Amino acid sequence: MRKLFFGVSVAVMAIGFLAQAVSTVVAEDNYPSKQINWYIHSSAGGGTDIFTRTVTAELKDILGVPIVVSSMSGGSGARMLNYMMEQPADGYTVFSMTNSNLATMARKNTTAQRADIIGIARGCYDPQAFMISTKGPYKNIQEILEEAKANPGKIKVGITHVASVDHVAAYLFAKAADVQFEYVPFTGGGEMVVAVLQGTVDMGVLNPSEVMGQVDAGNLTAAVVFVQERLKSFPDAPTAKELGYDVEMNTWRGIGVKAGTPDAVVKKLADSIQQVMQGERYQKYLADNSMEPVSVMNAADWNAFLDAEWPLWGEIMKELGYVK
Repeated sequence: MRKLFFGVSVAVMAIGFLAQAVSTVVAEDNYPSKQINWYIHSSAGGGTDIFTRTVTAELKDILGVPIVVSSMSGGSGARMLNYMMEQPADGYTVFSMTNSNLATMARKNTTAQRADIIGIARGCYDPQAFMISTKGPYKNIQEILEEAKANPGKIKVGITHVASVDHVAAYLFAKAADVQFEYVPFTGGGEMVVAVLQGTVDMGVLNPSEVMGQVDAGNLTAAVVFVQERLKSFPDAPTAKELGYDVEMNTWRGIGVKAGTPDAVVKKLADSIQQVMQGERYQKYLADNSMEPVSVMNAADWNAFLDAEWPLWGEIMKELGYVK
């Protein structure tokens, strides 16, 4: 009787495992069948928010389900990353990531590490610049550097989060120019733009994608850009290298999901997002914001890029004193 009971139990368990496996396969084949929740670590109106909404505006129609974008700020992305790690790896929780998220992981301020994330696509390689108000006290970077040398720490520079890509760019420039800045953190580019316009900070580290409306209105201009060649949108703004400072920095933005997400789901997301990014509307978004088509990377190239970037951000966090 015991043998019979044991045999029946094993059979029932086997049927259960088989049913679960079939259910998983069916769920993957039907993906997506419900709302996708998409998270960003910064506030509304900034470059990451604009990038994400540009992608999801078309993606929701391709996938045929609602996509809800939510801001989950806090801890330079730590709150968002921790939340991601608590969700099922099923493709229904997606997030946008930037250089700053690697910095947060390198500082071990989150439960997430590089191995916990699958890259879906890169969509932006966004130039960075020191943006100043056209109505402010300083008309160019030379005036700002003169003031910074005469009064160390007087010049206030807006950054999105401490230890972010903005912070790193400003720090490297100040180090190269042998000056000291005061760094003022904000939760996103939109908030920082307001601070620059109001004179709360003397300049902000921003991307063209975050400020072109204010530039076109004549309210903001670039004092210096951190790229190899002058930007078409700011032909009068010198590069840092032109000034003799070997500083180049871009904000990259991409998309990720939690490691363990089924391959079929990853492929469906990646293929659909590539369809968006190769389309006319997205390519116009890149061009309008001084970004090149090479900003877009497929999943394989994006994951390789992240693997190469990961140790570099650990090194710069040590230099800044955030990692011992």
